[in-house]
Amino acid sequence: MTKRWYSLLAGGLLVAGCSGVAQRPGAIDLQEGINLLDVKDAAWGANAAYKESGRLVFIETRVGSLKPEIYRNDAPNEPAYEMDLRFVDQDNHTFYVMRGGDTFADPTWAQDIAASRHAKIDFAARAVDFKLAQKAATALGQVLPASFKDHTFHVTQFAKQLVPSEDPAMIAKTAQISLTPPPAVGPNGEQGYGSYNNGGYEWLETDKYSGSTGCAFWICAAKHSATIQWSWSWNGSAAVGPTFAINANNHGRAYNGSGMGYDCYSNGGWYWARTITGSTAGSATGSWDGQGACQTGYSWSSNNNAHLCNDDAAYELWEAKYGDQNNISFSVQEYGTHGGAGTSNPSTFSCNYPNGDWNTPNCP
Repeated sequence: MTKRWYSLLAGGLLVAGCSGVAQRPGAIDLQEGINLLDVKDAAWGANAAYKESGRLVFIETRVGSLKPEIYRNDAPNEPAYEMDLRFVDQDNHTFYVMRGGDTFADPTWAQDIAASRHAKIDFAARAVDFKLAQKAATALGQVLPASFKDHTFHVTQFAKQLVPSEDPAMIAKTAQISLTPPPAVGPNGEQGYGSYNNGGYEWLETDKYSGSTGCAFWICAAKHSATIQWSWSWNGSAAVGPTFAINANNHGRAYNGSGMGYDCYSNGGWYWARTITGSTAGSATGSWDGQGACQTGYSWSSNNNAHLCNDDAAYELWEAKYGDQNNISFSVQEYGTHGGAGTSNPSTFSCNYPNGDWNTPNCP
């Protein structure tokens, strides 16, 4: 393991960590506003904390694999690498994560995020956390060194988004979800309502966005698909949230990237003790591993029994509506896809064989 040291610019405190897992400082050790904890290695990542009125939110970024050339050429102003980003509350629970590829660049994140999904939370505090995350992203984008421009790009993009509690579309969606309450007890008689986001009922939704890519070899105007996956909780009388989100870039642009537009969403109503991960493999069955999307090999052209971004998106949509698939052979065949190079009718989206599917999938 590689030991890393986290130096606070506000006061010079050193906190030890291993393999990127920080022993995060407490509020007493930090100044109000942004605190840079580790900005030494732009090729690895950055850690920072934001403090307001004694409450903390932590920001972490990591650098993943180099994006395919077609994506780098298509969006030259975006980072050339798959970037991960997450926000962690003062109780060390991740509540928002952006995943650049299929798995997290920092392997310690998966288990940490999975544990966060089972943690009890304060619903009112979670709304505050999202607002602090927005402020933190704004502040961090202003102070990161120039060498961290790839990290600055995504935190700045996050800062531009409305937080769920101030987004009219999210407010309306939460009100609509509240019209259909879950059962008062779980499937085995468990108490259905509680102050936690996994271990009781959750409403899962995946929103899909897509945009055209450039030309490479014989492929022109293919589609790139990305998603953002949300979960709401139930407090006994109404839906609350969203309380957690995964922004899945699927190897290319994020859902809110240049040229990306909203298509559709999928959800399956209230689920008991289930999380959204986008995962189809890992831990033998693919369930509860905290990883993301198709965990087979990736190829932007879907060669060599590999998947591409649209297969990732198809699974992320499917999972919200129907739940986890327990093997890597997940496959969806559908009619009336949105089009793009290689359009076929029907089209098949799969995680484990080449199908030349450069369409963006419909929402089941």
